[in-house]
Amino acid sequence: MIGLIIVSHSKQLAEGLLQLANQMQNTQHCQIRIAAGIDDDKHPIGTDAIKVMEAIESLADASHIILLMDLGSAILSAETALDLIDSELAKKVHLCSAPLVEGTIAMTAAASGGAPIDTILLEAKNALQAKQQQLNEDINLTPSMPNQLAPTSKYAIKTQCIIQNPAGLHLRPAAKISSTLGAFKANIQLRHGNKIADAKSMNQITLLQAYLGDKIELIAEGEDAQAAIDAFNLLADENFGDDINTIGNSNLVGEVVFLPNVSGLAYHLPTCIGHDNKSPQDNATEIQRMTQALNQVCTYLDTLADETAKIRNNNIADIFHGHSLLLSDEALLEDLTQHIKRNSTHAESAILTVFNEMAAQYKQLSSPYLKARFIDIEDLKNQLLKTLAQHTATKYAFAEPIILISQDLGPIELMQHIQPMLRGIVLAQGSPYSHTAIIATKMGIPMLVNLGEKVNQIPPKSKLILSLEKSTLSIDK
Repeated sequence: MIGLIIVSHSKQLAEGLLQLANQMQNTQHCQIRIAAGIDDDKHPIGTDAIKVMEAIESLADASHIILLMDLGSAILSAETALDLIDSELAKKVHLCSAPLVEGTIAMTAAASGGAPIDTILLEAKNALQAKQQQLNEDINLTPSMPNQLAPTSKYAIKTQCIIQNPAGLHLRPAAKISSTLGAFKANIQLRHGNKIADAKSMNQITLLQAYLGDKIELIAEGEDAQAAIDAFNLLADENFGDDINTIGNSNLVGEVVFLPNVSGLAYHLPTCIGHDNKSPQDNATEIQRMTQALNQVCTYLDTLADETAKIRNNNIADIFHGHSLLLSDEALLEDLTQHIKRNSTHAESAILTVFNEMAAQYKQLSSPYLKARFIDIEDLKNQLLKTLAQHTATKYAFAEPIILISQDLGPIELMQHIQPMLRGIVLAQGSPYSHTAIIATKMGIPMLVNLGEKVNQIPPKSKLILSLEKSTLSIDK
């Protein structure tokens, strides 16, 4: 069994990461602990060597214990903890320099599949490569990368499948494949077009960039080759752990007879709150305002996620848990803090600048799925600005059926408008790949995007008819 310890300045950050890692954890092979934050209600950010020591000692039965640290002082706490524990136990401990989130996920997947320690550490080291490839950055390939895999012979056996997962082989199915196949004694490779990956490596599988409808081929050779092929086919039949609401192994195709129209009164979403131009307070006060706003929105998001999980859908809840994790990122806090210090400006100005830069980065991505995440960033920015302006989140109530009109709409704003009288959503911009669209679809709310600026000129309370069959919006005169 491998022990993994997340050492972080933020307890919220570590707990969110643990929740993410649990989705691909096999507890028989991998145990995870957190040593995060300090026991001070007023100043909870920091690391504690004693907590790290206790986490290590709780994993004393593990064959190896890996520590992942977020920032420099977390490394100091980890090193101090090693000086405090028994010397024989300390020999089991590995301090890993991999990025905290990507490294944790990569090591959890590898360890859960029974991979040896060297492979687990190498997976963590390579954990950024999938993201780097998506962003078209240069990647320095390590010896385990696809172009240097051991060749297979004519005795290798093969199987193929068509990917049914709407998001392709993303993190969760890649982890499922690698952790399942990692236990077999065989050379197992996964091919997508002209790309080949080690099928026991989550990182390499995600680098294949295999999407819905793509054909992939598994090649296995060795003692457990047939067993690996059988296990892979079973995974493929189950869509690699994703629930895509299929019937058996095939999609039934029919013809649509009728798509009902929906109608309601035009309701324009209020414009985003601005901030006044009064002089900023001193830097320390503005940093405190900014930090408090981040904490308040995180708390709101966690509550929203928990309520959504109980009433509606865990997949929707995961979106808001992810937003909370993003706002808890130490790097984001540092960027906001440095902006205030450098410019002696408002917390509002720092949030506008940093989040606009983040949104711009997403808009430049080639993948429509990833590009659409700029809408989430804009939504989080708006929630923070409202919090700073002391505008509490509002649950809207309408006496008549309405169709919501907006320039764009974030997933948090959507949840604030979910109620029985909401009949449909129409946006001047938006994206069919956004989290807003995903949530609306799961909730059965008709939605049209990219209608153009004229939609904003529709008079309030006009009676509208939304046709999904024709993808049109019309005014009922």
